[in-house]
Amino acid sequence: MLARRTEAPFAAALLALVASMGQVAAAHATPAAAAACGACHGAAGEGNTAAGFPRLAGLPAAYQMEQLAAFADGTRQSAVMEPLARALGLHDRAQLADYYAAIVPKAPRAAAPRTGLDDRLALRGRWSEEIPACVQCHGDNGGGIGAGFPPLAAQPAAYLAAQLQAWQKGTRRGDSLGLMERIAGKLSDADVSAVADYFAAVPAGAAPLTASPGAAEPTAAPTESRPESASGAVQPGAFTPADVPIPDDDFGRAVKLGRAIFDDPGRYARGYTGNDLRCTSCHLDEGRRVGSAPMWAAYVSYPAYRAKEGHVLTFAERVQGCFRYSMNGRPPPLGDPVLVALESYSYWMARGAPLDPSIAGRGYVKPPKPALAPDRARGAVVYAQRCALCHGESGEGRRANDGSPGFPALWGADSYNWGAGMVNVSNAAAFIKSNMPFSLGGTLTDQEAWDVAQFVDSHERPQDPRYTGSVAGTRVRFHDKDNSMYGQRVDGYLLGSKSVPPGHRPRERVAASAG
Repeated sequence: MLARRTEAPFAAALLALVASMGQVAAAHATPAAAAACGACHGAAGEGNTAAGFPRLAGLPAAYQMEQLAAFADGTRQSAVMEPLARALGLHDRAQLADYYAAIVPKAPRAAAPRTGLDDRLALRGRWSEEIPACVQCHGDNGGGIGAGFPPLAAQPAAYLAAQLQAWQKGTRRGDSLGLMERIAGKLSDADVSAVADYFAAVPAGAAPLTASPGAAEPTAAPTESRPESASGAVQPGAFTPADVPIPDDDFGRAVKLGRAIFDDPGRYARGYTGNDLRCTSCHLDEGRRVGSAPMWAAYVSYPAYRAKEGHVLTFAERVQGCFRYSMNGRPPPLGDPVLVALESYSYWMARGAPLDPSIAGRGYVKPPKPALAPDRARGAVVYAQRCALCHGESGEGRRANDGSPGFPALWGADSYNWGAGMVNVSNAAAFIKSNMPFSLGGTLTDQEAWDVAQFVDSHERPQDPRYTGSVAGTRVRFHDKDNSMYGQRVDGYLLGSKSVPPGHRPRERVAASAG
């Protein structure tokens, strides 16, 4: 159904199926319709690598429905697929989508291991050009997240390359927020080939092709990373972290472990996390990005007095706070390998930076106060239009199709707790303005950033770990400022009054619904 090739022999053969597809649609005989699709996509929807036809097996039904609609209305162009999609009614499309979604992809035949794959864009992105890692939207394994971010793993390289080229040429359009049109337009031919080859080599449902934390660095040259402002311009005077291979020695292994924890704390620091937030959720580009609280700037700013704790904190203690509040978990003890690794990684990035708590690029770029007071109702509109695609209509976040963490929850029991810095509306507005929507930082107005921050922070979440026994007492002691919604009433409800207890709540890895 998602065929790419339009050579005359294939086109003639497939177009001849339109009449039979119409008869199939009338009879609602899904197996026969699937057999017609199997002419290109395989009897079990496994795809055809040699011809560049994608697999359909295991693709979310909602995604398949969206693509059939796009072919039918011409938003996604294909001389073969357009008439075939139009020949099917909505009920018949749904039957086909459900049929293929229910098929578990077959394990691929054993093949010689592929070496020399360039995984930089797939796993780390190129934030100097506002290109996030592919896995940040399509899931750790390239297994997809819901209908908005389809599976990439085990699709033919020719098909993946053709789709990126279609986004570039405008023959495929209509993605939410225009993310793929914008990102694909920045890719070179070499980039397209690298991404396509990488994901084609990942078996469907397999673990990602990432090196273990102690493994050697890839042989490919590192990606350039430059300090940038929220508008994308390089900040004058800002420190630039060195981007060189991490050494393959004992210290280098600690640095690599720190980077692995930073990317996936739920895997490498599981006992200390209480939600699906990653360090990279708030510190983009693996902690390098200016305007997103880069870790190299934080490292050279501590020890420092912090009013939140009421005493001088070391850098390690500051990181403990991230686990306690933002990740709603428990802080690793001082000297724990997790803290040592994260500190080693931050030190690695900060080498050569001046010891300066006012270093250019630190923290978040604060947007000016808006002309109108932040408003939850206006923020709800912005959220629905620009945020819900990733974080869910109810702020619940989205898990990948294989059940692994996808996009984090912004409120509710699985979000950061009331002690986190993001419950300060001004902090949230600053982060949102510079960095959200993902890879589209700076596109919201100051007013929109403040409004949506007010909306997000006006929802219930886990209790502040410093809870004194009463909401009023906790607000007086820790939240007595206009920018904190804790202890304030929203539509008659007292925020914080029914918060779930803070702390780690183990959750099983359950695959997300395919539908």
